[in-house]
Amino acid sequence: MKLIRYRYLPYWPIYIVLMLIFGAAAFAYMRYATPYYEVTTNILLKDEKKGADDSQILEALNMYSSKKIVENEIEVLKSKALMREVVLKLNLYAPVYEEGRIKPKNAYNSSPVTIQVQNPERLVEQPKVPFTYSASTNQVTIDSKSYALNEWVKTPYGILKFSPNPYQQVQATKPMYFTLINPKKRYVGLSENIDVSAASKLSSILSIQLRDDVPQRGENILNELVKAYQNQAMKVKDSMASNTLAFIDARIAEVTADLHNIEAKVQQYKSNKGIVNLSEQGQLFLQNVGNNDRRLSDISVQSAALDQIEGYINNKNATGFVPSSMGITDPVLTQMLQKLYDNELQYERLRKTTDIGNPIMVALSNEIENMRPKILETVRSNRKALQASQGDINSTNNKYSTMLQSIPQKERELVEISRQQTIKNDVYSFLLRKREETALLQVSNVSDTRAVDKAESSIDPVSPKSKIIYPAAMVLALLVGIAFVSYKEFMNTKVLFRSQIEDVCTIPIVAEIAKSTSKNSLVVHDPEMVVLAEQFRHLRAAIGIFGKIHKKKRILVTSSISGEGKSFIANNLALSLAMSGRKVVMMDMDLRNPKTSSVFKMNGKKGMAEYLEEGFEPSDIIHSTEFENLFIIPAGTAVQNPTELMLHGNLKEHME
Repeated sequence: MKLIRYRYLPYWPIYIVLMLIFGAAAFAYMRYATPYYEVTTNILLKDEKKGADDSQILEALNMYSSKKIVENEIEVLKSKALMREVVLKLNLYAPVYEEGRIKPKNAYNSSPVTIQVQNPERLVEQPKVPFTYSASTNQVTIDSKSYALNEWVKTPYGILKFSPNPYQQVQATKPMYFTLINPKKRYVGLSENIDVSAASKLSSILSIQLRDDVPQRGENILNELVKAYQNQAMKVKDSMASNTLAFIDARIAEVTADLHNIEAKVQQYKSNKGIVNLSEQGQLFLQNVGNNDRRLSDISVQSAALDQIEGYINNKNATGFVPSSMGITDPVLTQMLQKLYDNELQYERLRKTTDIGNPIMVALSNEIENMRPKILETVRSNRKALQASQGDINSTNNKYSTMLQSIPQKERELVEISRQQTIKNDVYSFLLRKREETALLQVSNVSDTRAVDKAESSIDPVSPKSKIIYPAAMVLALLVGIAFVSYKEFMNTKVLFRSQIEDVCTIPIVAEIAKSTSKNSLVVHDPEMVVLAEQFRHLRAAIGIFGKIHKKKRILVTSSISGEGKSFIANNLALSLAMSGRKVVMMDMDLRNPKTSSVFKMNGKKGMAEYLEEGFEPSDIIHSTEFENLFIIPAGTAVQNPTELMLHGNLKEHME
């Protein structure tokens, strides 16, 4: 506490000045710093472990739905591909500003127009393009040339379109200008500033946050980001449905052509042979054959699906998505195809945001390639099983053919034609049903995510915060003041505290005398210097305490450097002792610069020099002063060298 009290507190004006300076700097910073608002929105995902499920009806219709992993979707939302769409949609590469006294102000809500570049990817960056807008003519003027709104116009800065600003809330009052920035810089910067996090470990709700100096713009950015994210997911599902429809349509076209040919044969055969009804035996035969034919139709559908799957697996350069597994009854193969589809879907999603060399991408690619041989082996095993079943059915049909020998030739030929017709009809009906299901899915395609809240900005700025800036400025001012005082004290070579002497010396300190500002050197006799007089009284008392064993006392006041206060201390101490009633003789031994003799106006009188040179008696050189009990032995006028006089033997006798 003493260190603080005596070393730091005396400099309190410095702390006050520094606090005023830093406080003014903090006020200027708060006045001119750009305030940033925090914009937040929330979306709900379908997470594989903790996501919310759709209703059973939607789940049944949405055959290509895939639940999402929260960690993956966080990276997708922060991807540059999505942010690029947002930057281009909102024309963030061409911001408009208002001129200001200190700094420009963003004119997102005050500019009457927005600027769009025809080819943003190839724009030439422009730091500042001043323009004016005429509300009466609805024209923008750049470099004394006017341009109409809502039209692509050729300007010195590229092909631009000026459109009314849908977000204008106030009228701009100062000159405006716009800048052109490389869109890549904008969406890279925004992607880095976007913060996406899960609401909790057990939640599938993602919270998206962004800090922006324009609240409306921040809300628009997050809303557009959520839309772009949902549209991307919809496009993937639409692509799957389109591929499935293309496969079904191709099969329907083939089956329709075959069915038309068979129906023409039946019509021609009945017309030529005059057949109207089949016999009861023929009906029974057809019933048995029909059951086998249905089994053959299923085998035909499964064989066609296996051909499509095998062709996709064998073609390593195939792009797109895995063919549909409709008609496949093997649950193992269906599960493997679903897993391959999920992996390829995840690979396509990550490829938009992740480098190909990323370990996750490499692991997915290897897993996909490892699954292909397994699927191919399963396809071939199913084909062998189907061929065996087809052989058994054909063998059974051959038995029935033997029974046809008892049936007229015409009836047998009609049965064979009708059997082919039944097969194709079953296949055709199956394909039509699947086509309708896929078309219904495509029409009722819904996103796997939904926005819980629209983007909203904070009411007050989150940066800078006055509750932090002002206290920090005061603390910093205090620290700077302490550092300055510490440095000043560290660099100071003067002795400032008695403790500095006591630490290195065993000689006691009897008193401390302050530096005098009075023109009168005899401050003990000066009524205006009460404090200094009291300090000399304290010194006088201390000398009395330390010297009780000596009745007659001699006090030497000396130092090695001129100007340290020898004469000042000696004169005032002698006067203080004389004022206490004691007789005092003060000897001015400074023969070179006799200041004490000057103070008491005894220059030129005989003193120590004459005593040492000429052998005067001590009584001849002692002179009285105007102060009672105080006598002076002046320095006198020395002829010889003062140092040699000091070494004279008479000095010892004089002191005795």
